[in-house]
Amino acid sequence: MHVGIIPDGNRRYMKKTGIDDLEKAYRLGIDRFYDLVEWCDELGVNEVTMYTLSLENLENRSKEELYILMNLFAENTMKVLNDERMHNREIKVNICGNRLYLTEYFGERGVELNQKFHKLEEKTRNYGGMKLNLAIAYGGRQEIINACQMIMNNGGEFTEESIQENLWIKSYPDLIIRTSEGRLSNFLLWQSAYSEFYFVDKLWEEFQRDDLVDVLEDFGDREKRFGR
Repeated sequence: MHVGIIPDGNRRYMKKTGIDDLEKAYRLGIDRFYDLVEWCDELGVNEVTMYTLSLENLENRSKEELYILMNLFAENTMKVLNDERMHNREIKVNICGNRLYLTEYFGERGVELNQKFHKLEEKTRNYGGMKLNLAIAYGGRQEIINACQMIMNNGGEFTEESIQENLWIKSYPDLIIRTSEGRLSNFLLWQSAYSEFYFVDKLWEEFQRDDLVDVLEDFGDREKRFGR
């Protein structure tokens, strides 16, 4: 089973709980991310795609907020490289998105971050456990455009299969979960054609294991018709 996650509500959680430190709020969200990885692995999910940072975020958030995020990404990439929980579970990590954009936007910091991402992917490349796709500098429309450009550059033919082969995220999610909002927000537009959607009325930091269990149980009860 492949589950897509759109974790939303970080700044609203700050306001709700009176946190006045943006970095502290993001750290709480990252803690919940580690929880989710463990929950999914324990509950038999074999692939997770997490919407970590969209291209729209990069274009619309303040530089102060983005640099906080870049520092946290760099810190946690190194943490995962040495996290026994991740390695004991053999979590295979893939960074999916427009990495060149990170280099263009953040310069040397972007180069260093991409180097850390590469180290993490290489260290987990041969793992046989759950696959974890981190969608960073990601946009669904841009992903489709990029796939089409790759096909044209290679002189290929446009087919459903050739587009899928050139996507940043190649497999199709069975279900997509979003916290606190009811939009897809440019996430997995091609891949989600037959996905089930669950919009959970909680902020990301409030999302609990029981919420995930409820979603997975409901998914198991739904009839999937796939156009039939």
